[in-house]
Amino acid sequence: MKPIRFVATALDDLREFPLAARRECGYQLDRVQRGLDPTDWKPVSAVGLGVREIRVRDHNGAFRVIYVAKLADHICVLHCFQKKTQQIPAADLNLAAKRLRQVVAEFEKGRALMADETFDSVWDAIEDTPQEAENMRLRSRLMIELTERITAQGWTQLAAAERLGVTQPRVSDLMRGKVHLFSLDSLVNMVTAAGMHVEMTVEPAA
Repeated sequence: MKPIRFVATALDDLREFPLAARRECGYQLDRVQRGLDPTDWKPVSAVGLGVREIRVRDHNGAFRVIYVAKLADHICVLHCFQKKTQQIPAADLNLAAKRLRQVVAEFEKGRALMADETFDSVWDAIEDTPQEAENMRLRSRLMIELTERITAQGWTQLAAAERLGVTQPRVSDLMRGKVHLFSLDSLVNMVTAAGMHVEMTVEPAA
């Protein structure tokens, strides 16, 4: 997995999101770290080449994470914010573009920005405790395996629901990355029902 780097205040801004939105953004960034596309994204060419916007919406509103994945060997999160208008405000685009220019300049000099924070896993960055980070890491991995399995098998949401023994809306939540709605136990049950096997490895922490 590519390590993830938060530029300037991006991590603090993401941590300020409501818990459900923060964890859904975490799931989407976990997918990116694993070389997969987010569930809902679009390019943001106004910021720069290869820059993308992760789009998350819940009852608290719309939330956005602007990042670039094709810059050296890191995922660089440039800006996280709550979107309150139909279009991304110019101030947010300009801030992300400014940070991208700074990152590119620092990479060219062979060093990272002093204010940056880099993590092996997004969950280590956004969760409050190591225990919560580990729990979310496992839940996210199981969700990714499930969604990839459903896609690879070509199952409709209704067919997947029948196979997994859940409702179609439950599968919809799964496919949209609503990780906060799924416990570790329920995900293990769904993975097994999908015809996969879960193995656990326990080793000393680094």
